[in-house]
Amino acid sequence: MEIMMTSGINVAMQGTTKSEILREFADLAVANGKVTDAAGFYKDLCLREGESTTGFGGGIAIPHAKSAFVSEVGVLVGRGANLVEWEAMDGKPVQCWICLLVPETGGQEHLRLLSQLSRKLMDPEFVGKLKTGTENEILALVQGVIS
Repeated sequence: MEIMMTSGINVAMQGTTKSEILREFADLAVANGKVTDAAGFYKDLCLREGESTTGFGGGIAIPHAKSAFVSEVGVLVGRGANLVEWEAMDGKPVQCWICLLVPETGGQEHLRLLSQLSRKLMDPEFVGKLKTGTENEILALVQGVIS
């Protein structure tokens, strides 16, 4: 399967809290066949958030977790109208997320994806398109980074 598909992009996230957003991602991951158990993956996302913030800054966060519930590597993207407190590095709320799904044994892939995306998030043009693009535009944008 593909690491990322348009069905893994939600430009209308409804959550108003970090917990609600992470739950939406867990459900989206199951719907896309990447995760076997939404509750288990949600718990792993929350545990990872407890270690240190995934709030990158500039309104973006990269929630991620290596998890036994992830059946294959995946990338999900979400965007919402709500400003969500995320304890981001710049202290500002978040409304755009890139969620990385990595099997428990996928340490190198996890680091590769995180590194590639983190570098690209320094590019204002990339960030602008991520925040305003359609599902198909976001898919092409992110696939160009992770492939």
